Amino acid sequence: MEKKHQEELESLQKDAEKRAEADEKLRSRQEKQHQKNVVLLQSQLDQEAEARRAAEDLHREAEQKRIKAEQEASDYAKQAEKAQKARDDAVSAAEKARTAMEEAEARAKSEHRARDEAEVERKNAVLSAEEFRDRERSARDAAAKAEEAKEKFQRLEEKARLTSEETEDELQKFKVEREKTEKELARAHRREAQLADLQPVHEPTRAEHEQTKNDRQYIEGRLHLAIAGMAGSGKSSLINAFRGVSKGTASAAATGVVETTRTIGRYEDPHPDRSKFVWYDIPGAGTANVGHTNYFIKQGLYIFDAIIVLFDSRFVDTDITILENCKKFNIPAFIVRSKSDEHIKAIADEMREELDEDESEDEDDIRSKDREARRTRIDADAKEEYISVTRQHVRENLQRAGLDEEQRIYLISRRTLLRIVRGKQVAQTKLIDEYELIKDVMAAIKERRIDPPPFKADPAKSGSYLNPFSWGGWGRR
Repeated sequence: MEKKHQEELESLQKDAEKRAEADEKLRSRQEKQHQKNVVLLQSQLDQEAEARRAAEDLHREAEQKRIKAEQEASDYAKQAEKAQKARDDAVSAAEKARTAMEEAEARAKSEHRARDEAEVERKNAVLSAEEFRDRERSARDAAAKAEEAKEKFQRLEEKARLTSEETEDELQKFKVEREKTEKELARAHRREAQLADLQPVHEPTRAEHEQTKNDRQYIEGRLHLAIAGMAGSGKSSLINAFRGVSKGTASAAATGVVETTRTIGRYEDPHPDRSKFVWYDIPGAGTANVGHTNYFIKQGLYIFDAIIVLFDSRFVDTDITILENCKKFNIPAFIVRSKSDEHIKAIADEMREELDEDESEDEDDIRSKDREARRTRIDADAKEEYISVTRQHVRENLQRAGLDEEQRIYLISRRTLLRIVRGKQVAQTKLIDEYELIKDVMAAIKERRIDPPPFKADPAKSGSYLNPFSWGGWGRR
């Protein structure tokens, strides 16, 4: 029994030694792993510090360029002010010369009358020869002075013309330099916006691309269209119009004066012939909910088949950024200004107010008839002014950003688009670019992967013929 007890003690002792040895090996491996983790953590900290230093250097460089550009713009403005002052001085001198010439001509005419009167007196009365010669000499002197003043005025007028031409050249040079400075400032501002986050903008990986598709419920074989833009630009209302539904209905996208979209809204088209269409309401940038930085990537806009960049009053840097990324990711993009009927009405109302203020009861019939003729043209003139100003504004912004300034800008009314989609008659005066937008979107669809039917717009007709969305075969293989 004692021997057996001894053997058990020896066995327990060996087991304890083995466990101690195993614990020692485990502790050694843990210490090695801990050292590796410390080295790896230190490396990551060094990389983050280097990234922060690089970002700070880029920020300082952008700030220096911005300050330099602002100084140059200030210098150019001072030069333009000096040139304008020189031009004003030249015009003032020319005006004084013109006044002197007129006075000299008046004196010459007066002297001429005096000479005529002297001639009459010579014929009708007996005058001494000396008196007559004095008057004649005085008249010749006055005529010579008048000629001299005329020549002086002509020289001043020529000098003023040359000074005006030089001033125009200086102003043109300043305008070119100012546009160059504005472009540099715009690039500096965009670069500062990109440096706002230390994390650089990166292209999505394949895994991120697939994850975004999954999050957005992207279904192969369907057409996914996104409407993006600043908060309050009318994205939800435009989606409802494209889907042929009115706000307030069960399937309509939420609309409002303030930004109502905080998450991406997904809306399938309720019409059976348009079942392959899926519309996305992207939250507007520039609110407390959605910032400007990395807007395109954060919202996953790179997965969509086409993007409508919608704006209401102002075409801003966020819209430019979306277009730049659409070009980068080869996604068809359409620039659309909403609420055009409201903007045109506001311009027409302002024109009517100006016309009413210009009225007076004692004006002649010709002016009254002209005002009435202008009144009948107000709506057409307001529409023409709105189209011209909007397209010029967007072209200038595209040019400053280095994008295609000839890209089409579509000016639309949500109400008119809704009537077209529903197949109702639309008056020619109400149309702007609604038909062209539908036609060009369908052309982009055909180029990518869905073959729509041919579109032949005829505003004079009504019914389903006017409704390209209701034709059989829309979006079908």
